[in-house]
Amino acid sequence: MSLNAEARRAERECLTFRRRANYETVPPLSNADKPRLQPVKVDPKVFFANERTFLAWIHMALLLGGMAIGIIGFAARSGVSPVPGLVLLPVAITFVMHALRQYYVRARAIRRREPGPYEDKNGPVALAVVLAVAAAGNVLIHLSLQ
Repeated sequence: MSLNAEARRAERECLTFRRRANYETVPPLSNADKPRLQPVKVDPKVFFANERTFLAWIHMALLLGGMAIGIIGFAARSGVSPVPGLVLLPVAITFVMHALRQYYVRARAIRRREPGPYEDKNGPVALAVVLAVAAAGNVLIHLSLQ
């Protein structure tokens, strides 16, 4: 059976079904229902945006790590407790681990030309909570040492 004959037969069957269903139950065909034949086109800007986001997270982690090491170094010279710096250091390491994970997940999705949102909705919120808990812990440690 040729392609045109097959298409005409399918159209007749569809029309027969529509007459039986009184045009109520047949959903219209849209482009979203059709399978994608071509791969998703990835703009080169997407690769650079992924790297730029990674570098921004690493920058924040380096700031936190630098503050933690500075607090630990200052505490060693002045005889103050280094605990606030030791509380902040795992937070910086958590930021680095999150940045690495997100970078590799997004890079793999871009290489595979996967469609879909690349944003991370829960990670920044979780990191903000971890940072807030560490800051509150440092304040409580400072108040308990006085």
